[in-house]
Amino acid sequence: MHAVSAAPSSDQSRWTPSLHRLLLGLILTVALAARLWFLSTGIPHAVGIDEPAIVDRALAILNTGSWNTHAFDYPSLVIYLHALVAIVRFLIGAARGEWASLADFDIGAVFLAGRFVTALIGTATVWLTWRVGRLLHSPALGLIAAAQLAVLSLHVRESHFILTDVPVTALSVLALWLALRASFVHSPAAFAWAGAAVGLTAAAKYNGGVVAIALAIVWVRQYREAGWGRNAAAAILAMGAAFAIAAPYSILDLPGFLNGFAAQMSRFAMPRDYGTPVGVIYLKHLLLQSRLWVYAAGAGIAIALARHERRTLWWGPLWFAALYFYVLETHTPVFARYALPLVPVICLLAAVPIVELGALAARLSRSPVAAPLVLSAALLAIVANPALLTVDWIEGLKRRDTRAVAVDWMRAQLPPRSHVVVEMSGPTYLSAAGFTVTRVESVRDRTPAQLTRSDAGYLVISSGDLDRYPDYAKLGKLVFEIAPVNQRPGPPVRIIQVDRAEAAVR
Repeated sequence: MHAVSAAPSSDQSRWTPSLHRLLLGLILTVALAARLWFLSTGIPHAVGIDEPAIVDRALAILNTGSWNTHAFDYPSLVIYLHALVAIVRFLIGAARGEWASLADFDIGAVFLAGRFVTALIGTATVWLTWRVGRLLHSPALGLIAAAQLAVLSLHVRESHFILTDVPVTALSVLALWLALRASFVHSPAAFAWAGAAVGLTAAAKYNGGVVAIALAIVWVRQYREAGWGRNAAAAILAMGAAFAIAAPYSILDLPGFLNGFAAQMSRFAMPRDYGTPVGVIYLKHLLLQSRLWVYAAGAGIAIALARHERRTLWWGPLWFAALYFYVLETHTPVFARYALPLVPVICLLAAVPIVELGALAARLSRSPVAAPLVLSAALLAIVANPALLTVDWIEGLKRRDTRAVAVDWMRAQLPPRSHVVVEMSGPTYLSAAGFTVTRVESVRDRTPAQLTRSDAGYLVISSGDLDRYPDYAKLGKLVFEIAPVNQRPGPPVRIIQVDRAEAAVR
């Protein structure tokens, strides 16, 4: 089967290069501004869930000199990225006299630099979505899809945190773009570039490797054409090489990788009863962004498959989205951010009916402004709710988290270097506030006797009501408590001062 022609679609003539550049520049400016706004919120004592898992491993590389993370629940690409960011930030700070050694390296500076890079990656994803849209259909589709992603609250929110989800989304869109390019340029080099992007996507997050299906479909479409064997070999070799370079200890520490990968996958595959199918939960998360957005994407699927001249180009993104959703549906636990790689594809699909409405308006009206007005109105209808959600979420970043309030109280009331046992869901990086810290998943992971032997002075409980900790509450008295309210996000935080005499008896 021959590749679809790369010739532009019929509506491209209405998009002059200058107008195109202007609109794209505005979209990217809005995208970057939304992702940078209040970027420092929560640093360092109320950072996002799982952010320390990336940052602490990146800092361990700086402090030990070993690039083996010895933990394979995440592949290493994103950790390596933030280790490099931390190295650059440390050198800049050292040159400016901000610190004299790694021991003095400010954790707040590490987080702010890492979040800035994440925001840039999120903005780059908007640009990549535009590139994919141009190849799939036209400049109009690319711009409309990019405009959606620029203000979509789910993507804006996750672009504020140092996690794997935004990088794997960017790399999956890059892989889709390069796979589409390979469908036009039948060369080993084109397939190698696409294969390398797939390998990097898997090295950012294991399930990102699902995007390989898009490249496989491109190859199958040209099966038995001249060079198909060389193209396949180039893609596979580049894929393996990119993964090995970005996650080298998957090979150098093979037992550790196999054990870590198996443990992580078994946790995610463990059945959990949510009362609702996992796929339905993810669909509800997406519908919360905008029902019209999801419905428009559904219409986009039907239109894309009905357009014979462009249909084959859509098979890669569609199969990727379907397979990725299947992976989400069959693995738990459930977090909305896990669905992030689906979001650019949904934006592309939701742009299809908007472009069709604009084309219809151009055919039915002789006015040159009819099509732009229809396109603008339809786009506004789809992005209105996500944009409002984004504004509301950004405004919410002004509110102080319960964990930050708790740390302020601890600094004012507790003796310096007090030994505190804090739960993972509680305040973060208390050592930077001058305390001796034992961090646990849950206080209940330690028996009262173990806590006694650890000389813990205070218990910082944040994962539930004190009623769930009767034995621990009896170890001392409640000296601080704060609960989340509408104007104060965060977990409930309760601090118990351990009575050493009572603890010794227990």
